[in-house]
Amino acid sequence: MAVGAAVAALTGTWFEAALTESRRTRALSDRLVAFHAADAALAACTARLRRGSAPYMSEGESLAEPDAWRRMPALGGAEAFAPFAGWPMAVQPPRCLIEAWRGAGPAGGRAYVVTARGVGAHALSAVWLQHQVAIRDGHVVALHWRRVATVLR
Repeated sequence: MAVGAAVAALTGTWFEAALTESRRTRALSDRLVAFHAADAALAACTARLRRGSAPYMSEGESLAEPDAWRRMPALGGAEAFAPFAGWPMAVQPPRCLIEAWRGAGPAGGRAYVVTARGVGAHALSAVWLQHQVAIRDGHVVALHWRRVATVLR
């Protein structure tokens, strides 16, 4: 009887551990889908910007880094766009927002902040990535990549 109770308790513990690990694996998979969607969108949007075919927000009066992406929940503004019609295993396609950056570009060039948002199978698994890019004569002269933690205003 005691052996049966011990086996039942151990089986329950193993089941809980397996369930927890399964949830953790699904969450990681979701984040990877979101990351790859955002990364691919970031590359596609930066390439469109370099070719001159991407819409972007005009630079503001301030010399500070543009932050309109923070005020547009899920990049829902009219200036934001989806570089792809869809993304495998994602609930929505990744989106981009390109903002011109006054005073940060090289002489004879322009600077931009390119923000991309990708999601996985759940909207809560969003990943935000950015490029700070400087372009002169159609060539990228500086490119900085970063992952951003979102604090929407």
